[in-house]
Amino acid sequence: MDFYKIKKQVTEPNPQSFLTTLLRTEQSEDSSIIFSQNAEEHFEQAVSYLASDETISLKDVVEWQKDLFLVVAQTIDGDYIAGTVNQTFVIPVSLYKSDIETYNLFLSEFFTAYTEGTIESTVLPKFSE
Repeated sequence: MDFYKIKKQVTEPNPQSFLTTLLRTEQSEDSSIIFSQNAEEHFEQAVSYLASDETISLKDVVEWQKDLFLVVAQTIDGDYIAGTVNQTFVIPVSLYKSDIETYNLFLSEFFTAYTEGTIESTVLPKFSE
């Protein structure tokens, strides 16, 4: 997937615009990251199911959504990738708050850096296309 091209096509710097633009592009069938309009719904279901003092709560999600928080993808391992207008979050499938990785990059910038191999993550697999 050409994240440089997608970055140029995003009309508004918000997660929904990024996802809409990206979904117009054909995804590789063997990609380790799956972008989906339904990722947010799956994420919220998991948050409800795994709720505890150490994990993300629906209250956290509602608070984050004030900054246009949106889950845009899931890895083949079940981890989530989400963003706001200024940050990208890599959220492990366990949903432990302490394990969330935060990057001060908009989603398109994050994925460009990820494809270049400049993102250090203990959650995400190394990029391969």
